Amino acid sequence: MGEVDSVELFKTKILGDKSSESDLKELAQALEGIPLAITHAAAYIRSRPRVTVSTYLRLFRESEVNQASLLTNNEMKDLRRDHSIRHAVITTWQISFDQIQRTKTEAADLLALMSMFDRQGIPERLLLNNMDQLQFEDTIALLISFSLVREQVGGSTFEMHRLVQLSTRKWIERNRQLERWRSEAIKVITRLFPSGQYQTWSDCQILLPHAREIISFKVTNLQDLLGLASVNTKLGWFYILKGNLIMAEPILQEAIVVREKELGVNHPDTLTSVSILASVLQSQGRYEEAESMNRRA
Repeated sequence: MGEVDSVELFKTKILGDKSSESDLKELAQALEGIPLAITHAAAYIRSRPRVTVSTYLRLFRESEVNQASLLTNNEMKDLRRDHSIRHAVITTWQISFDQIQRTKTEAADLLALMSMFDRQGIPERLLLNNMDQLQFEDTIALLISFSLVREQVGGSTFEMHRLVQLSTRKWIERNRQLERWRSEAIKVITRLFPSGQYQTWSDCQILLPHAREIISFKVTNLQDLLGLASVNTKLGWFYILKGNLIMAEPILQEAIVVREKELGVNHPDTLTSVSILASVLQSQGRYEEAESMNRRA
């Protein structure tokens, strides 16, 4: 929805509100012009005399925790009874997630997997995940028709609205599936992130935002820990070859800690991470530390 229409929708939902036009525009932009989000925000503001548009905007911008709380508040129940909202809007977000799961499990699974990655530039190959091409086309078409994801220019990558991603993650958490989908995303990136060698740089660059997203996950499962260690090692090598030693060192250290604990200090995978970290230290002029690492490798 465009800026003008978004502001007008706000005005119809919070009649008599004294908020400035600029505040309404800013909040509409923060909510990405999504009608359901605007309607929900208006319902929240309307039910709380102390909360103005500017107050809501400030709270919304403070953190993702606030965003999730504001967007999943009890006013969502009222939205189902608000007949002024078009059906196409009602069938977005958590209301539609449950419906999609009931009617096409593959679509719910695909949406869950997508939400684990960076929300933009998600390449098709990250999403196929045991689907054949025909299944994928049918499934992604459903998500696009519900306006939950968008096909980006060129048709080979997809994106989610930031708020749709957040709502999907909350839906996953509510259904106690967060660990499952984090594990699935880790497996995908572990399998598809390239070695980091020069000839793979273009692929590395495409997958980099998604690799960064998954290495931020807090996991305890052994397979997930080892998967992240593998990604950190390949990502570390990529950073080294690109000259980004500052980014390489901490993730290689993380990989070594996990691999030493779970695989042992003399395991080939552990020694690979150690050897790559030695290259970082050598390049930084930390020769004694590098030599110590090289003796281990």
